[in-house]
Amino acid sequence: MVGPALREFEALIAIPGKLDVGPHTQALIDELVGAARTGHYLSVIIMAAALVDVLAHEGAETVFDEEEAEEEGFGLSMLRAGERRALDRLRGMRNRILHYQGPSEGLSGYSSDKDYLQEQAAAAIKAVLPLLELQEMY
Repeated sequence: MVGPALREFEALIAIPGKLDVGPHTQALIDELVGAARTGHYLSVIIMAAALVDVLAHEGAETVFDEEEAEEEGFGLSMLRAGERRALDRLRGMRNRILHYQGPSEGLSGYSSDKDYLQEQAAAAIKAVLPLLELQEMY
């Protein structure tokens, strides 16, 4: 369990139809929540990074002017600098998980790895929240 971050995430997605997301995004949201509830921290990090990628591109097919689509960034341009840095850290963690380049913190076989990965999973969920909030229907 990743505590407060997961509770905040679940509160955001609790009302059906509150978020304007497609089926791909919804499937990733469901997987992320399931992984977080069961303590699969590596999966949470990977799902959160995948969710960012999908949210950044989902709906691109509805923008007919490619130049306009590139300028808009599909919502990423609406994020603050700190929020974008959090997404960059999330991508870095995801890459360390998926692309082995030697020993990495959280994947070293030490007993402290679980605590570290739990912290990283919570940070991953927090990093996704601002992007999901941009999908809220008002």
